[in-house]
Amino acid sequence: MSFAEMFTPASPEYFAPLPDLGKSLERMGLDPKDDYSPSKENLQKLMFGCFNNIPFEALDCSDFRRKLDISPPHLFDKIVLHNRGGYCFEINGFFYSVLQGLGYDCIPLAGRLLFDRPVFGRMSHRTTIVHIGGKRYLCDVGYGSGLAADGPLDIDEPGQQELEGKLFTIKQHHGAQFGDITLVRHQEDKEILVYTVYLTPNTVMDFIPANEVAEVSFRTRRVCRKRTDTGSVSVDGKIFRRRIGDETIEVEITSYPQLYQILVEEYGMIIPRMTFSDDWPREFATYGL
Repeated sequence: MSFAEMFTPASPEYFAPLPDLGKSLERMGLDPKDDYSPSKENLQKLMFGCFNNIPFEALDCSDFRRKLDISPPHLFDKIVLHNRGGYCFEINGFFYSVLQGLGYDCIPLAGRLLFDRPVFGRMSHRTTIVHIGGKRYLCDVGYGSGLAADGPLDIDEPGQQELEGKLFTIKQHHGAQFGDITLVRHQEDKEILVYTVYLTPNTVMDFIPANEVAEVSFRTRRVCRKRTDTGSVSVDGKIFRRRIGDETIEVEITSYPQLYQILVEEYGMIIPRMTFSDDWPREFATYGL
């Protein structure tokens, strides 16, 4: 018996595969009959599928008051069966399970968000490293703000890398207190510090404490963003925005029925039963907003 076989996971669902890989690919806008075997080009295609079809959202924290479960079967139920989205621990977790199902050599990693500040706090981000053809790629489909890369970045490339018109550098720290690598976005003449990452592999259960930190941070932040063919749609607090090219249209959200209608019609969500009330926004008022 190997050393690993001596242990039985306390929560086996955290180590389970996605219940249906084909439906998961369809949720990403992809044909499950196509070839997605490990390659940088297919990895890019899979990442685009997440960006263009799965919204970055934290409504379970801000509005529905539901405890998040980041096990693959639950992520499948939420993202695939209910057409929902999530934040980094959910979308990157879902993406990692898709990659595993397709035979990619990948590991989940933890990171610290920097928000362009030279300080670091607790672990509050999840991302993925993928090994293809002797190269290591940083893949992140769950950052949400648009600062992270829209495709795989070569970790060992010392110079700038361009993706979709955006420039990035990965700075190496080799195990220093700031992590092993830092993702830097170049914007005009400024270097924006996005996050640091440790290259030590994690299990899904390792992310549970960090996910609880993220849950708290999103309790007072209603956010739901998704790309569209012409731009994007987003809910930020009490404002709904539709961006078409360079034009942005804003609409104030004044009631829960209106929010429900937006989530169903604009995002196609099948969402939990919401508590409708005239004292809008009652839930946010609890947190001083």
